[in-house]
Amino acid sequence: MAGMHALHKILADKARPERAAVTPGEFLEIEPDVYSAIVGVNAGEAKRLAADLAELGIKELPLRDRIFANSDHASPAPTVAFAASQKAWRDFYRSYGVKIFDGGAGVSHLVMVEHGIVLPGTMAIAVDSHGPTMGAVGCYATSLGGGRLTLYAIGRYWIEVPEVTLVKITGKMKKGVLGRDVALHVNGRLGQRGAYGNAVEFAGSYVDELSMDMRFTLCNMGIELGAVASYIQPDAITLDWVKKRATKPFKVYATDPDFAYDGAHEIDISHIEPQIAVPHAPDDVKPVAEVEGRRIDQAYLGSCASGRLEDFAVAAAVLKGRKVHPDVRFIVTPGSREVLKAATELGYISVMHEANAIVTNANCGACPGLHGGVLGQGEVAITSITRNFEGRMGPGEIYLASPATVAASAIEGRIANPLKYL
Repeated sequence: MAGMHALHKILADKARPERAAVTPGEFLEIEPDVYSAIVGVNAGEAKRLAADLAELGIKELPLRDRIFANSDHASPAPTVAFAASQKAWRDFYRSYGVKIFDGGAGVSHLVMVEHGIVLPGTMAIAVDSHGPTMGAVGCYATSLGGGRLTLYAIGRYWIEVPEVTLVKITGKMKKGVLGRDVALHVNGRLGQRGAYGNAVEFAGSYVDELSMDMRFTLCNMGIELGAVASYIQPDAITLDWVKKRATKPFKVYATDPDFAYDGAHEIDISHIEPQIAVPHAPDDVKPVAEVEGRRIDQAYLGSCASGRLEDFAVAAAVLKGRKVHPDVRFIVTPGSREVLKAATELGYISVMHEANAIVTNANCGACPGLHGGVLGQGEVAITSITRNFEGRMGPGEIYLASPATVAASAIEGRIANPLKYL
């Protein structure tokens, strides 16, 4: 029998009944370790779910202690309608004893790893499409692909075992090039179907030296390659970060030496310049120099892609002693309360206030286009959010770039190369 990937070993252990081995293409009934839900903005959905569970006679949720609801979309509620919907979801979760990470805690898939709930070797199901971000700790994290009723009613979920695509990234970044630039470059090279339907593993000499912040940024981008899960094999860097947070024992799985990947790509990033994705596709990536000078109305720093402490550090370095252009709104939204607290203690938030940036609480903010910086017709934004699809932040144009490029552009009022500021 051919060797197994670490992700397949996780699935085999979480299958019910447990399996000694699994094969890509098989469908498994699995019992996840964590189900990351959200305090939604659709009251009707909450009421239907409650009615379905009542009709089935479900009074206690089998996964109650493994379900974590996160208030990260439109949080705090920007409209009366959203507030009513979120109340319906809070009432639902509280009626079943589900823990809620409420307003200000941050983006669900950052909160889950920061609080040591999702750990190496775990199986996590997330409502949010960027749930695979959590694969940076060496877990199997995937987004909900269908109805959630079975998770609540019987604590199980059907999943297809994916093939795995390997992306090896090598080389050392040039001065002024950041982890988000690398993620954008990889997305541009491989495209939105680069790992379609597969899991994607990131490896190589570049990844070996990456901080956890930038590992999360890289895994966040896996979904933009069409992948169902992202993965980085845990190493000393991972374990040092995880052990400070772990709430329970965990197991590190390893891929067998004879495992056969469904395609492998090697990308040398030693030559790249700061990158930017132009409207309206995250894989339409160019060097910043090619679009430098484009006027902007808004700069936005945040999201689960680039809302971590390392992102705030580089943005503060660019902004220090400077002011945001008077024609630009620069909105800064940390990915989690942990990031906000640390950035405050280190002085990054003061730098942003002094530069006339608008600093918000930790949440998804403008990324899903619900509040906190949506665009008007004809407006242009440069941002570090996850996607730049048409209409994502409202009816404007979205350019995706690194925190350094976003901050430099906020200062100049136009898309700017950050190299002069770093």
